[in-house]
Amino acid sequence: MTAAALVVWGVVMTPLANYPWPPVPGYMTAFGAAMFVTNILLAALLFNRGVAERSAATVKLGSAYLYVAAIFLPLMAAFPGAFVPGNIIGEPVSSVWIWIFWHTGFASLILRYAIAIHRDAAGQRPKRPWPAREFVGVLAGVVALACLGTIGLPWLPALFTNGKTFFEGPMQLIAWTVLGVNVAALYSVMRIRNKSSEQLWLMVGMIAACMDVWLTFHGTNRFSVGWYLAKVGSLFTSMVVLMSLFVDLTSLYRRVTQANTLLAQLASRDGLTGLANRRTFDERLETEWRRAQRLQQPVALLMVDVDHFKLYNDTYGHLGGDDCLRKVAHAIASQVARPGDLATRYGGEEFAVILPNTDTTGANNLAAGIRDRVAALGLVHTRAGLQRVSVSVGVAVMWPTQALLPSALVSLADTALYQAKQLGRDRVHLAADPATRAPTALDAVPAMLAAGQPG
Repeated sequence: MTAAALVVWGVVMTPLANYPWPPVPGYMTAFGAAMFVTNILLAALLFNRGVAERSAATVKLGSAYLYVAAIFLPLMAAFPGAFVPGNIIGEPVSSVWIWIFWHTGFASLILRYAIAIHRDAAGQRPKRPWPAREFVGVLAGVVALACLGTIGLPWLPALFTNGKTFFEGPMQLIAWTVLGVNVAALYSVMRIRNKSSEQLWLMVGMIAACMDVWLTFHGTNRFSVGWYLAKVGSLFTSMVVLMSLFVDLTSLYRRVTQANTLLAQLASRDGLTGLANRRTFDERLETEWRRAQRLQQPVALLMVDVDHFKLYNDTYGHLGGDDCLRKVAHAIASQVARPGDLATRYGGEEFAVILPNTDTTGANNLAAGIRDRVAALGLVHTRAGLQRVSVSVGVAVMWPTQALLPSALVSLADTALYQAKQLGRDRVHLAADPATRAPTALDAVPAMLAAGQPG
């Protein structure tokens, strides 16, 4: 659609191309700055992308835009009125020759890029990218062409002699050559199969480049309608490819962010049950322990173990055991409702639930709910005394202090779980320990006396 609109735009504006238009102060300076910045950005992005992807073709495409950025420096210096009232280098006609070198050279480099893509598609061994060599080669070429268009004018054909335009007399050969090279570059890009979004917009840009050349030749003079429109086409040629790269970069950033999020989830989740894994358990317990210590709140921990799970595995196989663990994990997770609570797979058939700011009553009630929920699953276990899958739960509650570590809570809950097993399984057992009560001012007296401080 955009390509068709450009063609229609060029055809419609052709009859108006030679109409004079008042000079706009600073127009050429602003245009030159925009072209230089746009193309140097394009070159940098494509060079880096080519190196990252090890694509010599992409580096070649970057060379085309580096060429445009570089040749604009002598073009602006030779253009009368761009920086000073006259021209800085060469003669007034030098800017015309450098313009010809610009459009012919850019199209030739695009043609070179398309040929590299076609070779890669044909299965030929891709060449290694050489960005440094491309960079030096482009700059050397621009310097040579700038010298030819300024100090080498005596060796070049005279332009616009006897008032003739580009499409009159001997000048026709130059005009049709420049236009022909651009059309050839456009055709070569159009022939690329399975085009990327970047290549689709490159094709649109080359259509704009052809319209740029066409309108410039029909405009014949500076500050004509065709001349102004051609400058818009030149900027459009580079801008569409730059915008396509920015869109690709945004899409890539979004995919990388999603991949990182997924990796973070995979790193924190148990692959079998979907619960948080042991690493997440250790990190969260440390965090909640410090918070509870700072806020003087209790932390509860439930250790949940599937009874006679080894016998279950031996009877129903590992796949049956995995299915059992998934269902038990789902039952545990269904009882953990508060946002700050965390259900985890501690290891094997053992699970752990961290309950911040929870006292013994709340922890005991939740443990009983987990036990009842697992019992309600009705998972058959013929080698267990109850003929169904059951769990034992050890409950521990502590008020963190400077003298205690999180491992003390784990040890206490583990001991309570062991006692639940010893008492017959399928039950909840609450650890009995002085640390399960809130600290009082009296707790600080022994330490203060030992330090020789008054009570």
